[in-house]
Amino acid sequence: MSVDPSSLNNKLNDIHRSISRQIDGIDSKVDVVRSEVGRVSGDLQTTRAELLALRDEFQSFVQQAERVANVQRSETVIGNLEAQLDRDYGHYNDVRRTTIGTLQAFDIGNVTNKTVQQVSEELMIQTPRYWLAPALVGLAAWSRDNEELANRSIEAAFSRDPRKTSLFFALVLRRQARMDAATRWLRHYIQALDPRALTREFVVILEAASQEAFGPYGRQLIGQQLGKWNVLLRDDRSVVESQISAWTGDLDIHRAAVNESQWPHLARVSPQWPQFKDTLERASAHGFTAEKYLAIREEPTPLASSVQDQLDDILENLVTEYDEEELPLKRQVVFHQAVIDNNGDMDRAHAAADEINVALETTLDAVSLQTQTAIRRELYGVSVSAQKVAIGGSREDFLAAVHRFSADYRSRYLDTVDIVLPENHSEYALTLGFKGWQTNTAVPQQQAEASLATTWNQTVEDYLESVRFKDHNYYIAGGIGLVGLVFMILCITGGAVGFGLLVFVAAVGGAAFWLWRKKTDCDAKYRKAQDIAQAALEFSIDIYRATVAEFVDAKIAFGEEDAKESDLLLLIDTWPTFVQQHKEEQVS
Repeated sequence: MSVDPSSLNNKLNDIHRSISRQIDGIDSKVDVVRSEVGRVSGDLQTTRAELLALRDEFQSFVQQAERVANVQRSETVIGNLEAQLDRDYGHYNDVRRTTIGTLQAFDIGNVTNKTVQQVSEELMIQTPRYWLAPALVGLAAWSRDNEELANRSIEAAFSRDPRKTSLFFALVLRRQARMDAATRWLRHYIQALDPRALTREFVVILEAASQEAFGPYGRQLIGQQLGKWNVLLRDDRSVVESQISAWTGDLDIHRAAVNESQWPHLARVSPQWPQFKDTLERASAHGFTAEKYLAIREEPTPLASSVQDQLDDILENLVTEYDEEELPLKRQVVFHQAVIDNNGDMDRAHAAADEINVALETTLDAVSLQTQTAIRRELYGVSVSAQKVAIGGSREDFLAAVHRFSADYRSRYLDTVDIVLPENHSEYALTLGFKGWQTNTAVPQQQAEASLATTWNQTVEDYLESVRFKDHNYYIAGGIGLVGLVFMILCITGGAVGFGLLVFVAAVGGAAFWLWRKKTDCDAKYRKAQDIAQAALEFSIDIYRATVAEFVDAKIAFGEEDAKESDLLLLIDTWPTFVQQHKEEQVS
């Protein structure tokens, strides 16, 4: 079968024109796609940067939300605990208020014995297990000269709490100006105590000593006994260590919380930032602790208008101090209050509650009780005068704690930190495949920046090499054309000349188009990398310089806070002891 050459030529021309039109159409569409791809690429880079910022903001939001939830939960729990305390032990408050009211009514003489008897007996029926209820009945019987009922009631009070009962009647006798009997009760009370296991009511003795409630002889008796106990207990090194630990814990509670927004670059690119942040926070404890105890020292201690008023204050402290069975609920209140005070930071709340709850132990040794009174008198309800005396007695432990606390955080102080710019520290780094870079603040700035520039130059070179149009692309295109040629020969051999030519032309055109598109894309990426290389380096240098500047500021802040230790040590060194405090009060 012969083929008309003119007819074949016409067909080839038609095929060529058709392919040309299709290639032109494809070119137009490719231009549109390329424009869209460029726009999408730009949007993608912007979106990636926004997602990184959004991730940081989200993590911060989640942490803040958790802390807010912790605070809200603790506020709810505290409300429930206080309601439970009022429900389970609120009737104790009636007995406490009535006791003080009864003593004051006896002074004035405006309440009949019958009324006092009726009220006291009703409270006894309502609170049969509470030590103060039978003591109040005994007090009422005493006022009526009913010796038998008074003795029975006192014995009942003793069976419930012998220590508080003894101290209560010692104070009542002192209030009635029966000094000999009051001092005798006081001596028996003190001598019967185990200095290694004192209960919380002993803080009343510290209060009485600070205000000389039992007169000069009573003050001397208390002072001598405390001195003996101190000598005895301090022979045990563990007791001394316990006091130093308590004071160290108080220092730790008073450290500030560093806001990382003040050091954004340092917090992000220095792996040692958490350690440096911790030392900075601990150094800040000196200033806040000094403020606390300076305020205590400067707080006036006005004298009571009368001996009765003075003793009523001490009695009120004794009878209003919550009893042993209330302590578990009080400890829970302390923890949840610590959550609120620390803005929902659970780690800090646990640490603070652990330190505070030492004061809520069932028993403490004499030295520890004095230390806890010095640190947190509000948990014992004593006056600032008693707290001043307790601080004076704990002065050596306080000094040792400051030295130990300072030495501990100073041993972990970092004079230099690493700076690490990771692969994703900027959008430029993500785009160009930055391999990461690390230096130290001890490295001179010029040397560090030269190293960073070298790293970026290598990064850009590697990226340019990866996107450069390479010669092997020609071989790929030639291979596509060769496949088309082989296919055309096979078609011609089989008699399908037209189809074979069509496939060959399509293969050659497709290979040419692929080659053109590949080169265009490579050239675009190559030019873009060259255009942004300098900006990428400058952006990284800016991060490095900002980090170094922040570290310098952080070191200055640390130095300022650390220097406040001297003020705190001076305050402790000049704190009056038990004897000095007594002289100051006499002068005032």
